[in-house]
Amino acid sequence: MSNPSSLKLYRDILRSINRKLPKQTQNYYWVFTREHFEGHRHECDQEHIDYLVEKGYDSLKYIIKKYTNK
Repeated sequence: MSNPSSLKLYRDILRSINRKLPKQTQNYYWVFTREHFEGHRHECDQEHIDYLVEKGYDSLKYIIKKYTNK
């Protein structure tokens, strides 16, 4: 799953973890993110990659809202 949109998502997630989540939750979400990206590393179907990227951004918004109440 190495394309520009998935790499941007990965960077956005890591930045958000570092900037917006409590310190005690950061390690969990770093590991969680890494495992999910590794699990889809060899995905070649662009339509499925686009779906995963969209789902990733939706999940990121949910997690940020969960911890920031915004």
